[in-house]
Order: sequence, then structure tokens, then C-alpha cells
Amino acid sequence: MAELVPDDMAAPAPKRTGLAALLDTVITWWALAGGMVFVALVIMSIVSIVGRKLFSHPIEGDMELLMMGAAIGSAAFLPVCELDDHHIKVDALTTWMSERGRAALDVLAHALLAAASAVITWRSALYVEECYENMEVSTLLLVPVWQPVLLLVPSFVLLTLAALYRAFISLNTATGGHK
Repeated sequence: MAELVPDDMAAPAPKRTGLAALLDTVITWWALAGGMVFVALVIMSIVSIVGRKLFSHPIEGDMELLMMGAAIGSAAFLPVCELDDHHIKVDALTTWMSERGRAALDVLAHALLAAASAVITWRSALYVEECYENMEVSTLLLVPVWQPVLLLVPSFVLLTLAALYRAFISLNTATGGHK
């Protein structure tokens, strides 16, 4: 019978220690919280759809809540994808390269992601402040916009830290250190 799991995904990830273990724990729990946001959104959507069809009374502002929640939940998954190096990669052009050569490209990719996510973190935090000062609210439910945006900031901070960690791991591989 053919193996459905690729070889590189079949082996368990190496045990992290120290700060890497702490980062792993925080990121994992943050992603689980993001998953719970999606569970709540599914339940809310079901209740709203049933209410709309059976009683002509959906949950007011369900689409606003869905948009805010989906943004928060999705952002919570980004750090765990980066920490475990499971973002989409196009390896078709690098199959001829050595492991160290691919690791050097990974250093660049992870460092660029770290820089981009640091900028997104900074700009999101500034947007939280601006929304708070201007008392910006959502259209229907009048939810202060700074609140859901504030919940995005920790995801971007964790993404930045995960990208820095992956850059360090790739750098270690590229320079001939241990994996």
C-alpha cells in the first residue's frame, strides 16, 4: 500500500528545548485559541442560518462578526505554520541544489518574512491606536474597530518570532551546523 504521508512529514519533529520550547508552547496554544474562534464562528453561523430560515430572525451582525473572527482566527494560525516550516514552498527550481544551498535560500525567505511581519505588527499596533483615538466602530454592531485589530497584533508578534527562529535554524543548516 502506498504511503500517503510524505517521508519528511512522517518523522516527528525534533524536541525543542529552552526558549524554542516556550515559543512552541505559546504558539501552539495561540493557534488552538484561533481554532476555537473558528468553532464559535461555525456555531454562530449555524444558529444564524437556522434562525433566518425557521424564524426569519438571524443573528444581527453575523457577517460583521464572521469577518472579524475569521481575520483573528486565520492570523492565529500563521505562527504555527512558520514555526513548523509548513508554509507553501515551490521546490521545483531548487531540487538540484544541495541541502546547504536550499537552507541558505530558506534563511533569506525566513528573514524576509520576519521583517515583513515586524512591519505588519508595528503598523497594526499604530492602527489600533488610531482607531481607539478616533473611536472608529463597525457599521452594524458598533464594535470598536481597535478591539479585533488588537487581537491580530499578538499573532504578528508570534509570526515574527517564529520566522526569526526558522531563520536561525536554516542559518545553522546552511553553515554546516546541526539541524
